[in-house]
Amino acid sequence: MKTTHTEQAGTSRRQFMRGALAAGAAGWTFARMDAASAARVIGANDRVSLGLIGCGGRGRWVMQNMVQPANANTALVAVCDIWKKRRDTYPAEAEKLYGLKPEVSADARALLDRADVDAVIIATPDHHHCLHTMAAVAAGKHVYVEKPIAPTPADLPELLALVEAVKGSKCVVQHGTQGVSGAGAAAIRDFIREGKLGRLFRVESTESLTAPYWNGYTGPESEAETDWKAFLHNRSDRPFNAHQHAKWMGYLDFTSGTIGGWMSHFINTVHFVTGCGLPKAATAFGARYAAAADPLCDAPDQTVAVLEYDGFFTQFNSHFGSALHSESTTFMFEKGLLRAGFGHDLGNPVYSSEGVDESIPPTKLLDADPPYPGQAHIENWLGCIRTGGAPNAGMDWGYRQGVAVILADAAFRQGRRVTFDEGKKQLV
Repeated sequence: MKTTHTEQAGTSRRQFMRGALAAGAAGWTFARMDAASAARVIGANDRVSLGLIGCGGRGRWVMQNMVQPANANTALVAVCDIWKKRRDTYPAEAEKLYGLKPEVSADARALLDRADVDAVIIATPDHHHCLHTMAAVAAGKHVYVEKPIAPTPADLPELLALVEAVKGSKCVVQHGTQGVSGAGAAAIRDFIREGKLGRLFRVESTESLTAPYWNGYTGPESEAETDWKAFLHNRSDRPFNAHQHAKWMGYLDFTSGTIGGWMSHFINTVHFVTGCGLPKAATAFGARYAAAADPLCDAPDQTVAVLEYDGFFTQFNSHFGSALHSESTTFMFEKGLLRAGFGHDLGNPVYSSEGVDESIPPTKLLDADPPYPGQAHIENWLGCIRTGGAPNAGMDWGYRQGVAVILADAAFRQGRRVTFDEGKKQLV
């Protein structure tokens, strides 16, 4: 299976680079930015009109729990989703949040063509993230895009194209790694810079549940309810499969399991607090042992991914079947360690000399426990749209996150250590 996927990934990359960037993938085109498609300048008191691409569980959660509390003079004016059920049900839910029923479409292109949409929130399947972000930037829309930006080696060409597209635009692109907008992330960054515990040499993090998170996901039961070709995007053509459509997070053909789903949060935090560059190499392995595993899915329910950086390395663990040590991150230093929550919400970090001696008792970095950083992450994005500033999880951070995920996923699929050539921008 690994050999077949690698061959498919290579074919996908070649096909994409030959055709998609010039003529569009699955009918998509990405025009060069011009005056007509440039992002609208939004004043401090002007309303930011939003579009939501992908009205599934994550998109709805972000709107209700992150965007709506942030508010900041925004309105949801348009939504789109390929699944008819979501198009039929979400507008009424959105109206309760904003007092305005958004316009609905089945195709993201129709939403992006709207002049009254200033910015979009992208919460589509992982392998669509680069596609939709590129299209949004080409249309002059600011973007908040969920993670991972690119889940597998097959998506590296799109990631590289996206980086160039964002560089050539004036659009503010914020990645959905909200942990970096929390007070805990800034506190850890300052703590590392101070060198209170000496040199950092290792970071470990665990995120897990008693059952794979994709088990409970639902989707269309028939092809008539959706756009199966659009769902596949750059994946190999196949007959409609309701199980894959609903539980794509558990299929290696579409994503990288918890490496993309969770490690992306953790590794983006590491990049942010250390200021490090791209990972040099990765080793990863995984298997399926959990009693709750869906027999039709092939993503591992036990995963370990090790990334090597200049001066330190990281280890990400997930083990469905038990939530032991979940929501935890440990930074190890010469003179002790610092414990924090998982990358999406670091909480109030605590440092001590644990593991070395007893000279430094457990001490919190912050005077008060901070709130969940979702609202702050949206506020940071909206603030940068208005001021032109650089967001906390902009495209530079997204590129690093994407490369780390792709590198670890490639190591898992190939069953060996894989390196990344930063100059050539390719896996070795």
